[in-house]
Amino acid sequence: MSKKEWILIFGITTSLIVSRLIPHAPNFTSSLAGFLFGAVVIRKNIAGLALLFGYFLADLVINNMVYPSDTIQWLSSGFEWLFTSFLIIFFANKLFTAYGYNPTKIIGLSIMSSLIFFVFSNFAVWVGSILYSSDLAGLSACFIAAIPFFMNELAGTLFYSCMFFGVYWIYEYKQLKSAKVIV
Repeated sequence: MSKKEWILIFGITTSLIVSRLIPHAPNFTSSLAGFLFGAVVIRKNIAGLALLFGYFLADLVINNMVYPSDTIQWLSSGFEWLFTSFLIIFFANKLFTAYGYNPTKIIGLSIMSSLIFFVFSNFAVWVGSILYSSDLAGLSACFIAAIPFFMNELAGTLFYSCMFFGVYWIYEYKQLKSAKVIV
């Protein structure tokens, strides 16, 4: 991997961690945008693993420092659902951008990523919760109750995707422009 790819992985992973640790509206983080960016721009599986590790580190801090308990909590409840959704998002975005991407496609993939996360995370809540009945009515109630969180997730994913890709495209444009001036 190139130095540039390592810098991008470090930057996106750091953003994922920081956006989860600073005060924010529920689910308004750079998590999904990071997995989208890693899949589309870096395209290497190590990017997905680094982002998962960053998410794990943020969870470790949140679970043990923000909400301390008597014992160390290594993983959040339902982590397997979250990590599975992140990996599906990562590999689906790699697949859908195998032949290129543009701003319109990035917006569509941001929406798709948010929908995948919404379905997985809320299905996990329904499966592991005593708040909802274990039938279709309970599942529906769970999904309806989560709509405000979905709106925040979607807004966060769109915001951070625009930020990540915008900064990246501006940087790439300036690199290209400076290379033409030199030549």
